[in-house]
Amino acid sequence: MTGAESEMGFGEAMPPGEAIEFPVALASLETAVLEACSVDAEWPAQITAAIYAGVDFAIANPVVIRALTLNPKGESDSISRYESVVGRLAGLIQVKAPLGSRLPGSTDEALMAGLVGLVGDHIRLGRVDRLEELRPELVLLALLPYLGFAEARRWANRAAGLGASET
Repeated sequence: MTGAESEMGFGEAMPPGEAIEFPVALASLETAVLEACSVDAEWPAQITAAIYAGVDFAIANPVVIRALTLNPKGESDSISRYESVVGRLAGLIQVKAPLGSRLPGSTDEALMAGLVGLVGDHIRLGRVDRLEELRPELVLLALLPYLGFAEARRWANRAAGLGASET
């Protein structure tokens, strides 16, 4: 492992010439998510489409996701990046999901931190190939505070059976 690899903490370095600036990486992810959730459908379908698009983006662009979650300059900068990603994605769910229907004690930031953490962990552990099967579970987690278990599970099962484009 080289010094650059150990700084990144993954056991693999970002390929030469593929260093991605944080604002560009975040804008790319947001664009994919916003385009997916702009479909004319019920808000749970929009959230489902956004989650599938975000995960599909991560699968297709793990280098970009690494740029969003890693910063070899220092841990405090990485925390700031992470909080920025979580905050921006939480803002997207806040726009779509009805505020009055959220269960007490849950926050969109905590919810999004869990989703981002699960996807990031899979990428850090080299399990990008397993992200596709994680998508219905992420839908369940995202919708649970708004819809309760039975309805969130129905949406997750529907998404798993149909795929994101048909949800």
